[in-house]
Amino acid sequence: MEMNKESIMVCVNYGPHGQRLIQRGSQLAGLLQAPLTVLTVDSSTENEYNQEKQHYLSGWQNQVEEAGGQFIIRKSNGKKAAEVIAETARERNITQIVMGQSIQTIWQEITQGNFINDLMKLLGPIDLHMVAVQRYPELLEQSHEQGFTAYLIKQGDRYVLTEEPIGEEAMKGVFFRELNTDFNSGLFKIVQNGEAQYLKIVQSEWIKPR
Repeated sequence: MEMNKESIMVCVNYGPHGQRLIQRGSQLAGLLQAPLTVLTVDSSTENEYNQEKQHYLSGWQNQVEEAGGQFIIRKSNGKKAAEVIAETARERNITQIVMGQSIQTIWQEITQGNFINDLMKLLGPIDLHMVAVQRYPELLEQSHEQGFTAYLIKQGDRYVLTEEPIGEEAMKGVFFRELNTDFNSGLFKIVQNGEAQYLKIVQSEWIKPR
């Protein structure tokens, strides 16, 4: 009896855990010799541009292509994220889905009811793999590598991560790289007036909150 062909889809939204989820999905796809699809649901408006989001999207696209998968961005067009995920899964004959455990926060699904229950009803007979993702800074050591001394240096309008204090405006801190990433993405810890601050670094650049 021939086994049904497996097909893996990873659901990511921009944030610090996408690379880890993609890597988990890629490992699963390799193990099952299955095609890999990575989906992100875009709920932004046509004219909305987000520099941090673009950093993540380009990094993920490279990661997925290197793994031999296909990266898809789907506009929500007013639909719930769960509906877009289910539609894409049906179109691509997906049999297993990988996503982060704090998915309700990640997808900003601010609705009544349980996102996972809704998704399971829409998906039908599809395996759902929930990967635990940590919130920082309390659980930093579980989601990031051991920190090392680094510097943020000013280059024009940007602040770039370096290991040496180059130039006059060098901000010293401790950089925690996300686990399972080849990029310098993670959190840069500085202490001011006795209080720790965590600055978000995406591919060696400080992404300032707006």
